[in-house]
Amino acid sequence: MNACRNEVGVSPTKCIKRLMQTAKLITMGCKVNQYDTQSMCETLRRNGYTIIDDETSRQQTDLYLINTCTVTNAADQKARQAIRRAIRQNPNAKVLVTGCYAESDREAIEEIPGVTFVFGNREKADFQQYLDVLHAETASPTEEVPHTPNPLLAIEPVQHDAIREHARFSKGISDAGKRTRALIKVQDGCSAFCTYCIIPYVRGRMTSRPLDDITDEAHRIAESGIKEVVITGVHLGAYGADTGREKDIADILEHIHDIEGIERIRFSSIEPMYFPDTLGERMAALPKCMPHFHLPLQAGSDEVLRQMRRRYTTAEFARLVENLRRVFGDDVGITTDIMVGFPGETHVHFEESCQFVEDIGFSQLHVFRYSPRKGTPAAVYPDQVSPHVSAARSQTLIALGKRLNMVFRQRMLGKQKEVLIEASREGKNNHLAGFTDNYLRVLVDAPESAINQIQSVTLGSLEGDCIAAAHGF
Repeated sequence: MNACRNEVGVSPTKCIKRLMQTAKLITMGCKVNQYDTQSMCETLRRNGYTIIDDETSRQQTDLYLINTCTVTNAADQKARQAIRRAIRQNPNAKVLVTGCYAESDREAIEEIPGVTFVFGNREKADFQQYLDVLHAETASPTEEVPHTPNPLLAIEPVQHDAIREHARFSKGISDAGKRTRALIKVQDGCSAFCTYCIIPYVRGRMTSRPLDDITDEAHRIAESGIKEVVITGVHLGAYGADTGREKDIADILEHIHDIEGIERIRFSSIEPMYFPDTLGERMAALPKCMPHFHLPLQAGSDEVLRQMRRRYTTAEFARLVENLRRVFGDDVGITTDIMVGFPGETHVHFEESCQFVEDIGFSQLHVFRYSPRKGTPAAVYPDQVSPHVSAARSQTLIALGKRLNMVFRQRMLGKQKEVLIEASREGKNNHLAGFTDNYLRVLVDAPESAINQIQSVTLGSLEGDCIAAAHGF
């Protein structure tokens, strides 16, 4: 009853009803969205909701919270499908929709019969207020009214200029639940305006979160028993650019490194054009920082990079990777995102990308096809690549990525690596799984007591997309 103890005028009956409510959370897209969902999840728990962890479960629920992505047309489609599926499976549930698709096309979501209300990325920080309105609407005695296909609550949409406004931050999280890693969002928004990207239009200007708020959250996470934190944001390397560079991303790492209980720190993704010159060396001096970098390349052709407005060349990207390998050694994990089918990408450009990817020797690729986003410059570029050509190029790069990943994993066999054991059983023998420092998935024959412990193992053999440890413990 703690959630209602101090609420004036709330009857015990209504309080118990609220405490017994359940919620399902569906998150699409990036780790920034995952973090936002975790923060709103804490708010739901404080309001007495029980979270149904399995979002695919057909168990009936009182509330759906769907946090959407809009990075591609496919992401929009998946969001609409998830919304309709939630309404179909739980016709009496309140359905709340937020995220980037909610920012880019609120009207399309509101037109779906059964959606309760829609709110954007900046309004995530006001989630408690939305719940208060929802509870008041649910608890208020009203006359019976005819059913409407889309019973939107009477909440006025927030009007803002998405491009010019800064992002906003919630109070953060205190507990990552059953996870062994916790996300910490240190920055949001983007001011780069790559020609294909919708993100600056739906997340606002690049905005740095105050360092004190970040470290306070890291302390709370450490107290909950979490050993690894993942620093996330839309444009991590640009942290501090909006505050005169009083502090940069390395300062965050140094502050978190001193927190007792935190044993591992890694980045989610960091853009190469804003990678600080001294960041690698400063990280190497911090033993808790993991030797893994996700550096979105997007294209291995200088002409395509120029058309994308990516602000670096392939030579500059190669020098960054070379420096990281010099500082951290050849075992450092270098993963990337790469796009195919950007307008004007010729066969020659694509071959240049393939060769560059091969030369760099990434440990893992995430390949995706270009998708025109309304309002971005590239959406009206001439020479749009046909879908069947981009699909074929995607398959070629995916195959190359699998081969490079296998080569990297084979090179690790026989080496001793520390693995943070997770509460996940995988593989043919149903062993516990976890990640090495350089972000390789490892299967370990270990007891349940090993969960959330860092164990030193010998990497034994390849098993699917993972590596099986040579022996258990």
